[in-house]
Amino acid sequence: MESNIIFVTMQATFKDEGKCRVAMKKIVEDAHAAYGVSSHFWFRSNDGKSLFVLEQYEDKKALRKAIRRFTSARISFFRSIDVIGVSVYGSISASSKFMFAALKPKYMDYYGGYSRNETKSQESGIKNFERNRIIVSTNARIKDLEKCKVAMERLVEDAYAESGTNSHFWCRSKDGEALFVLEQYTDEKALMENLQANSSSRAAFLESIEVDDVNIYGTESDSVKKIFSALNPTYMKYYGGYSK
Repeated sequence: MESNIIFVTMQATFKDEGKCRVAMKKIVEDAHAAYGVSSHFWFRSNDGKSLFVLEQYEDKKALRKAIRRFTSARISFFRSIDVIGVSVYGSISASSKFMFAALKPKYMDYYGGYSRNETKSQESGIKNFERNRIIVSTNARIKDLEKCKVAMERLVEDAYAESGTNSHFWCRSKDGEALFVLEQYTDEKALMENLQANSSSRAAFLESIEVDDVNIYGTESDSVKKIFSALNPTYMKYYGGYSK
């Protein structure tokens, strides 16, 4: 089941934030009502210039149905932004790849981990509990595959036993060199507990890779900044969306 999950991310800058916000609201409402769209999170940079979108789909069918919805809101959204990059994590169909072609996405395959959703509300729109959620993404290159795999398996096993760690999803490029890790936490307390409980296995993981960038979405508290300072992460704040 986990290997069927697909994540899509988009990095962009605003051309017209007002039009983007209107389009975003409609896109989120449509996605919430659609089959298999587990989450649609949107984040904005502190300077208000950049946008990051994270979408989670249950499987290929859900993604295929989503990208076939050429609504006026979707058209308006793309007219209101400049796309910097799109990435697709997980296995998708050839027809979906064809429909993504204009965006020239980066593709990576499922490598390990898990993702689980806890239903809190059936209403669309971001809720207070969503605003507490923290997402950490890491892009890296593998130096030592065996050490990386051992550390990864340990991190995933330990994180799965933690009620506040909603996902530890890992993807790898086809050439086997690049790695993407997506971690989702219920709140800052859950993130801090995970970091403290798994410090040795996380250190072993970091020794096995070369980190390209780390991004933290949902918090930039002093305690989080202190722990992640050596990795010089990018921070972004919630802008809208949902998780179901």
